[in-house]
Amino acid sequence: MAKIQFELSAKPSKAEKLAKGQSGFVPVAARWVIERSNAWVERCKSLVKNFERTLARSNAKLKLCFIRLMLKRLATA
Repeated sequence: MAKIQFELSAKPSKAEKLAKGQSGFVPVAARWVIERSNAWVERCKSLVKNFERTLARSNAKLKLCFIRLMLKRLATA
């Protein structure tokens, strides 16, 4: 099995926000990508609840969901 490696995104400090002229909530780029991907997956009705018995089937459904998303985007382009 492959090991999963995580990279934590540092939260910007108040001083860094002030230096950039930002205040309040500032989205972190890496986290934003993950949250957006999770929102896309939630649109697939079959993935809302996990009814699959094996990890391989769940993984296959997840890949099919992203393939469908890519095909929709390519069809409109």
